[in-house]
Amino acid sequence: MPSSRFISPVVRIVFGLVALTVSMVLMGSIFGLFPDRTAEVTRTRQHYCESLAMTFSALANRADSETMHRSFDSVLERNSDVETIGLRKSNGQQIVEAGDHFAKWSLGGAEGSTKHEISTPIYGGEDLWGTLEVRFKRNNGTLIGWLKSHPEFLMAGFVAFVGCFAYYFYLRVVLRHLNPSKVIPSRVREALDTLAEGLLVLDKNERIVLANRAFQQAIDANLEELIGKNVKTLPFVKNDSGDTDETPWRETLQSGEKIRGKILSMANEDDGETTYSVSCAPILDESGKRRGVLASFEDVTQLERKKNELKEMVFQLDASTKEIKRQNSELERLATTDPLTGCDNRRSFLQKFELTWNACSRYSQPLSAFMVDIDHFKSVNDNHGHAMGDEVLKVVGQTLRDASRDADIVCRFGGEEFAVVLPHTTLEQAGKVGEKIRQAIAAIEFEQLTVTTSIGVSALCQSPGTPQDLLEQADKCLYFAKRNGRNRVVCFDQVPEDLEVDESLVSRTGDGGDSNSNEIPFHAVTALISALAYRDQETANHCRRVADVCVAVAEGLLPMRDCYTLEIAALLHDIGKIGIPDAILLKPQALSDEEWAVMKAHERIGVELIRTSFACEELSEIVEHFRIPFAQDGPRLPIGSRILAIVDAWDSMTSDKTYRKGMSAREAREELRRCAGEQFDPELVERLITTLNVRKSAIDFDPELISKHAALNIGMQIERLSAALDKRDIHGIVAIAGRLKDTAEKHGAAQIAEKAGFISIVTKQNSTLYDILQNTNELLDMCRLSQRSLLVPPAH
Repeated sequence: MPSSRFISPVVRIVFGLVALTVSMVLMGSIFGLFPDRTAEVTRTRQHYCESLAMTFSALANRADSETMHRSFDSVLERNSDVETIGLRKSNGQQIVEAGDHFAKWSLGGAEGSTKHEISTPIYGGEDLWGTLEVRFKRNNGTLIGWLKSHPEFLMAGFVAFVGCFAYYFYLRVVLRHLNPSKVIPSRVREALDTLAEGLLVLDKNERIVLANRAFQQAIDANLEELIGKNVKTLPFVKNDSGDTDETPWRETLQSGEKIRGKILSMANEDDGETTYSVSCAPILDESGKRRGVLASFEDVTQLERKKNELKEMVFQLDASTKEIKRQNSELERLATTDPLTGCDNRRSFLQKFELTWNACSRYSQPLSAFMVDIDHFKSVNDNHGHAMGDEVLKVVGQTLRDASRDADIVCRFGGEEFAVVLPHTTLEQAGKVGEKIRQAIAAIEFEQLTVTTSIGVSALCQSPGTPQDLLEQADKCLYFAKRNGRNRVVCFDQVPEDLEVDESLVSRTGDGGDSNSNEIPFHAVTALISALAYRDQETANHCRRVADVCVAVAEGLLPMRDCYTLEIAALLHDIGKIGIPDAILLKPQALSDEEWAVMKAHERIGVELIRTSFACEELSEIVEHFRIPFAQDGPRLPIGSRILAIVDAWDSMTSDKTYRKGMSAREAREELRRCAGEQFDPELVERLITTLNVRKSAIDFDPELISKHAALNIGMQIERLSAALDKRDIHGIVAIAGRLKDTAEKHGAAQIAEKAGFISIVTKQNSTLYDILQNTNELLDMCRLSQRSLLVPPAH
């Protein structure tokens, strides 16, 4: 028999009730509440036999044995309960029988009667004539016969059979309406009600057995309404998969596993929907069988709302980013492409040419270039109009691009001139390409116009020292072609060595308007900073500190190229002190009014020195205007000047002097904010304070380990690296990092060499643009820190 722990509580209760009911039925039988079936049967049979005796007495007196025999057979046939019947005289003589009666009769002639054998006397007058013996059939020991003779047990069996089903279905209905919370101790209910999240206890049929107060309040229902209710009747809305059957409690019931953090929503009248994070755990009995589920409901409506808003923002941001990338791509195309001809513009061409030159030179690969000039182009504009001239330029540019390979660089060099660079191409091959292009252009049919071109070709095999020299050689060939009749291709090996070239024609290959005419010679900056350090080490250190903080404030606000210009301005903003006498410049006490007047003169000296030393108007303007109060000119002041003014004041206030102690950082912040709006730009004041609060030195780097010569060579690359970083020019960054690596290794600057080499590795690993730019920024910071070595005074 199975153990009771494998039987459900309802079945066990049913068994108990049935057993109790059967016991009561049997107890009633003991106390005589059921009639005695045996006595009743015996009496009925006796009455029956007496009737037969009265019927057969007349026949017996007449001794009509034949008629009696037929009558006996008729009795056996009509009464199935009679087994045999016989007639015996009082002297024991057997008269008539039916069914082999006398052989089966067990009683004597007058021994009385039993339940199954009844003897009834027959009288002839007043004397006993004989007896009528009737033998009734027995049950032969069968269960049915026994039950018929014992009705109390038949009743008990009926009650047991029907009661099992009746009690079971009745209890199934009744028990679901019972309130289990009534049997839970009050301290447990109070503990569950203190939980902020809703809690449900479900049985294996997903009916609610218990709900804490938080869940009742969440769905605005009391406990009596919830008990026995199927949880699927609650107003849960479809989940993300669109299937409401995929509920966490159902999964737990089916798998027996815990479910955590499944999102479900429930409709409500106030807010539309409430979103819950549902976690479920199975409830097991002592045998480990799943009996129900414990489900917790954490309200994450606001979190999901913010999450959805964030998704929408991310989607919009992604769309904006794609649009910005598209616009940037378009801007880059416009910035690097000649709008009329579709060829590269001069600036883009020179950058690509330098990279191609370096690659071919490093791996000893051939490289050629040719210059193309449209013959008599001025007459086209003069005789046919500028619209026709533009059309000619478009067609020539398209022809050059159609005849070029993907690796070739085609540029509108200026006016009617074009330049083409052909990597992996010898001088002879380039000459053939030039000839095909010349013929293709000459074959173009314009309305009332024929166009020809002159082409000059040169290559690396002609030993040019620089990319500029290669273009100069090609331009010299172009000059020779024009002087010898135009509409021809001339290679550099065909040009006489003693050819004298009009420089006005050759100057086209210079940087011209596209070059950076404002480039700041780093050697000159280094010379001035070294001279200032020699005169006044403290001022030089102050300038270096101001430059570092200025760059930190400007990063993210200005392009890296402008950050570099601001850095140089900060380094040189006190350069005028070179002209101050030592007696005033190095005086340990406070200066007098006359001496301050002399010190003020250094500002004008510094501006003039910068203006005459550098052809960079932006640099001069920053230094010239940084002492002008913000209230005077406001936003019209260069932003670099406004940043420099605030950082210069900050460093001056927080630095110790021989005649005073520097302010604390808190006092300096309060002073800057007090002067904001009058002396300083308020927004930039707050930006400086924020920058100083979050600024940490993340680079473990000792600039004193770098020699001055190394710092000078490294510093010469800072401006180029800043420009490449501005344009997100990965190829330029890699090329400059390679030069920095070589320079740093040569001069023992191991950390800079390692960081520069790492940039090449990151790029080859197809890392994200963010990783490349981040490492480039760190390299740029290292290079800037290395410049402090230039401030160390020479040993005496």
